[in-house]
Amino acid sequence: MDEVRIQQVVARRLAVARAVSAPARLSSDIRRLLDLVWPVLREQGVKTGFNVVVYRGSPLTIEAGVEIVGDFQETEFVTGSTTPIGEAATTTHWGEYSEMRPAYQALEDWSKRSGRLFAGVSWEVYGHWSDDPSQRRTDIYFLLAE
Repeated sequence: MDEVRIQQVVARRLAVARAVSAPARLSSDIRRLLDLVWPVLREQGVKTGFNVVVYRGSPLTIEAGVEIVGDFQETEFVTGSTTPIGEAATTTHWGEYSEMRPAYQALEDWSKRSGRLFAGVSWEVYGHWSDDPSQRRTDIYFLLAE
């Protein structure tokens, strides 16, 4: 069972590319967008952190990008953004990205049990890559409605 925690979250500065997506295309859209962001940051010598994907609204708009330290020069397709601030429900998934459904279910179940509603934006922060899937960490956040 995935543990759900409540956290006060601060904004993470991001360099992102955006797209309207759908569940069937998410993984390919995320890879495509990250392939737009990383070359820009490498070319500019920007200090980076983790990959982050932000999910907003309906239709599903995604921002796939990278945490940044310092400034970068925006381009036609790569712009600045931040993760939300406020109170969030969060859980950690260890394993293959394609197997995150139980972590999402734990968040949905927690919302029903607690009576707390989500604010309509969520995000995933991907830990360091490992060839061993059991060592792949993804932190999942849902901003909570006030």
